[in-house]
Amino acid sequence: MYEKNLNFETLVMNAINKCNGMFVEDIAKNFQLLYPFTTENIAGYINNFNLSDRTLLTVGSSGDQIINGSLFDCRDIVCLDICPYAKFYIYLKISCLLELSRSEFLNFLSYKYKTFRDNKSAFNNDIYKRIKLTLRLLDYESYLIWDELFSNIKGLNIRKELFYFDEDKVDVIIGCNPYLQNDILYDEVKSKIKKTKLEFITGDVFKTKIPRQFDSIWLSNIGTYISRHFLKIMIDNMSKNLNDNGVILISYLYKTVRNTPYQQDWNPIYNLEKVFEILREYNPQLISFLGVDGIKFNDSTISDSILVYRKSKH
Repeated sequence: MYEKNLNFETLVMNAINKCNGMFVEDIAKNFQLLYPFTTENIAGYINNFNLSDRTLLTVGSSGDQIINGSLFDCRDIVCLDICPYAKFYIYLKISCLLELSRSEFLNFLSYKYKTFRDNKSAFNNDIYKRIKLTLRLLDYESYLIWDELFSNIKGLNIRKELFYFDEDKVDVIIGCNPYLQNDILYDEVKSKIKKTKLEFITGDVFKTKIPRQFDSIWLSNIGTYISRHFLKIMIDNMSKNLNDNGVILISYLYKTVRNTPYQQDWNPIYNLEKVFEILREYNPQLISFLGVDGIKFNDSTISDSILVYRKSKH
């Protein structure tokens, strides 16, 4: 995991070198690339959280958790991510949101927009020029790094080198994100995001001390990468940052419901019987909904789930 505290100049140079095809050790480590869009069906679970005028701590370098949270009237959001480029990309994405139409937004950010191959318009420099002033006003560091990249490197190379490739087709991306599902919601979040207080922390969920309490905490699918015992440690730590009556999304689970039989080669968190046992003091719940593959294949029988903890008032 990412442990170095790289300064801004190093981050810029690493990004330039990576986009030019050079090996960059810091970016080659786990979790150092960006996700262009969420790989979760946020639309499937977001209504299980009371976000209106509440506080949210979320992981997720795609920024979709932030934008959807803002759409649901969350006004104070902290993004904790191990990838130091997460803040820069999220501000780029918000700038696109504010300045572009919904179709332009998807055309600029999606590598598979209306195609299974390269979208030649992804990270198009002419579109970047339309959003760069807004980006500069939103966050100057984000502007500096993206302007340096777009001034010297082809946009498609930036898109290919700094992002993971496990991106779904655009209809799946739309289905997973409430803010993208129609022009009305897209325009609605344009105004709401301007009123949302944002804070970014680069760090490891096991090591970063956050001196704040939250009403909701979303940990995405971090739990799928760690042992059950580290999962317990993570929830022990994060529960200290949770307000009474707050909710932690412990982990997102793909193609899983309560009675899904565990397979030996699966990650440990998918052994729900043992997970429920080790987390018994938290009385976890499993909430199921239409899965990402259910959207992809138009199959309502394919479900994903989230494992949650609801903190009772003592």
